[in-house]
Amino acid sequence: MPGRTVLILEPESSGVDLIPAALELGFGVQIGDRRAAHDLPTAVQEAIAAGTAAHLQVDTRSVGAVAEMAAALARRTEVAAVVPGFEYSISTASAVAERLGVPGITPRSAELLRDKRRMKHALAARGVRVASGVPIAVERADDSLLKDVARRVGFPAVVKPVNGSGSLRVRRVEDFGELCDQVELSRRDPIDDMGLSIGGRLLVESYVAGPEVSVEGYVAEGTVRVVAVTEKQLGPEPHFVEVGHIVDAGLEPETRAEVERVTRAAVQALGLHVGVFHLEARLTSSGPVVIEVAARLGGDRIPELVAASYGFDLPRAMIQALAGLPVTPPDAGRRPRVAGVRFFSVPHPAVLGDPGQLVRRISAVTGCRDASVSQVAGTALRPATDFRDRFGHAVICADDRRTLDAAFAQVDTYVEQFVRTASACAS
Repeated sequence: MPGRTVLILEPESSGVDLIPAALELGFGVQIGDRRAAHDLPTAVQEAIAAGTAAHLQVDTRSVGAVAEMAAALARRTEVAAVVPGFEYSISTASAVAERLGVPGITPRSAELLRDKRRMKHALAARGVRVASGVPIAVERADDSLLKDVARRVGFPAVVKPVNGSGSLRVRRVEDFGELCDQVELSRRDPIDDMGLSIGGRLLVESYVAGPEVSVEGYVAEGTVRVVAVTEKQLGPEPHFVEVGHIVDAGLEPETRAEVERVTRAAVQALGLHVGVFHLEARLTSSGPVVIEVAARLGGDRIPELVAASYGFDLPRAMIQALAGLPVTPPDAGRRPRVAGVRFFSVPHPAVLGDPGQLVRRISAVTGCRDASVSQVAGTALRPATDFRDRFGHAVICADDRRTLDAAFAQVDTYVEQFVRTASACAS
């Protein structure tokens, strides 16, 4: 075992990229996950099979269980960092890092970051603009309480779980009836996401109109650094499914400066003093409104887009910062390219054609770096209500936005050609 090891908890989505980043820095890799090895993402399974990462099944919702595992690991090797590989392991990683005496955000900051209600209060207290909202416990949400919530928040409103991720159960509601329906759905059918129950507590907040962006960056040696601003492309409301991302967002200089100022204020207000961050905001006529902040890598291939555009490795920076190593900022003299990802979805019920041929067509598009379809031929597709309804993606890099948009127009055409509406199939 190498002299220094990084403990990665629940690598999922972009968190999978933490494994090669740690290996390139010369660390050993220990995976701690509540899932058995055969249930982990394919890239993680491959690292375990190759012997470049070790796996231990542990209850990652239990600080005590993970701390005991980490202490045993520390008796065999120096644990340089405890790194959350996904949103739900942020609190556990923070607490275990504190017990081991390695860098990490404080447990108090982790609690703020993992509870959208408390997060909003902390941000508002420091003068950061957020949507006003009211928290509710689903089991106590009777008609009288919901009428009071509707009066205080108004419509349209957005209903979201306070502890969720990936826009699960996030929905715009237009009136009192839709609010009641969404609360009843959470009461009747809570979601189990990676062993965490989602939907028992909700936040009902004012709807904020405007383009959505996310900000990717890191904090090291007391300095908050913004690396990129991502343009978020969303599917039709009332849902908020992310159907694409573009790095960089190409904001006007004044708007970009204000987004960076608000980002620094938000990160500092939440006590996020080390590691990476992913902040989401809406751009309104009166300035950015922060939606939420996370102490993790952005999902949906965003770190890959940042690397393609700026040549900066966010997973590597996350490992370095949490291991107490210096982080070299992005090259200010580099001329960035533009990179994007498109996720495939359908506006109406449909049936998927030949996925292999679709991937081959998309892969031939100029600038395509990666393409995949996750479903087999004949799969019934439905309009996306969250990320689980997307059925593939394409990553494209170009020298300018016009070229990128033209390439994605080709991709969209191919996707349309390879799905048939359910009604056409029935006839």
